[in-house]
Amino acid sequence: MTTAPELSGLSSRMPQSGIREVFDAAQSYDDLADLSIGEPDFSTPDPVASAVATAVGTGVSSYTETLGRPDLRAALAEKLAGENGIDVDPDSELIVTPGAMGALFATVQVLCDPGDDVIVPTPYWPNYRGHVASVGAQFVPLETDPREGFVPDPEKLAAAVTPDTTMVVLNTPANPTGTVTSAERLAALGEVAAENDLWIVADETYEDLVYDGATHHSLASDPAHFEQTVTIHSFSKSYAMTGWRVGYASGPEHVIDAVRVLQEHTISSVAEPAQIAALAALDNRHVVDDVRDAFTRRRRLILDRLGAIDGIDPGSPGGAFYVFADVSAHTTDSQAFVERLMANAGVAAVPGAVFGDAGEGHIRFSYATDIDTIETAMDRLEEELNAR
Repeated sequence: MTTAPELSGLSSRMPQSGIREVFDAAQSYDDLADLSIGEPDFSTPDPVASAVATAVGTGVSSYTETLGRPDLRAALAEKLAGENGIDVDPDSELIVTPGAMGALFATVQVLCDPGDDVIVPTPYWPNYRGHVASVGAQFVPLETDPREGFVPDPEKLAAAVTPDTTMVVLNTPANPTGTVTSAERLAALGEVAAENDLWIVADETYEDLVYDGATHHSLASDPAHFEQTVTIHSFSKSYAMTGWRVGYASGPEHVIDAVRVLQEHTISSVAEPAQIAALAALDNRHVVDDVRDAFTRRRRLILDRLGAIDGIDPGSPGGAFYVFADVSAHTTDSQAFVERLMANAGVAAVPGAVFGDAGEGHIRFSYATDIDTIETAMDRLEEELNAR
């Protein structure tokens, strides 16, 4: 009997997402108030769906340039200049990608080598670890202080840099914490990166979803930082377009060109109907206001409900659609706590430990679902904790 060849080292380095594990486990429950997955519950806006239907009906379903359709890139460049303050050449400093996920993965591939150190503030979105592992680089968590809203500290960043450090990831608004990093703090972090010749990956997936007077700022709007920064955006969250898989990356020409070559050998180009959807979304950007307004109401509800439960501190997240609640008064094992909530209360959430060791003692609740589901989840959570 012959022995099958072994899998590559990559397959053993890549961790499975703990968020996806919760999602899979939730499928075995019939009656679950699910606050685990970060996916807006809205349908894709009508103007977007109609534009795609019209385009497909007229035969628009071909390969496009690897960088993306020229009209979409032109519209994205206009949006970046007008709203983010980032001036890019749409023909060389911008690429349309399969979601922010595709942009992030490709960027890590072209900027990192095996053995490099990549610094990521913690708690962090778990896929960052997978992206770093995929290239054989070392993932270096950067501690943040929950008492300061998990905002990355420039002094701590400077202390974490080693001769092997090549990149820092800055996510604002952040998943899982909802942290919005101010323009002043981003500038200070950018200075540390510049002084140490580090790349910055700025993940701005949740840029439109900020609340209570918080404002989003793009570090690459400062020309002094543009040449060291790759900025990642997405249509998934702001427009309820998760399944369309459209994102985009902007940055220095030689970086974007490297991403283009990698994309040629992986996906060729983003599906043209999806690019039509993205173009229609930009043409109807007002729909983002409706999405944000809905999340504003849901955020207020879940913060009020969680804050009224003894032993839970929901904090005050300024962006995204997550509450990273401190439940350490109830448990020091967030995984067991979430399993208990699913089994006993019919509530799904994500254990804080999934987002790194610093997340232990917390639970991420997503309010990207309807009011009734949030109310039901809070009722059940309150009943379960009061019964103990």
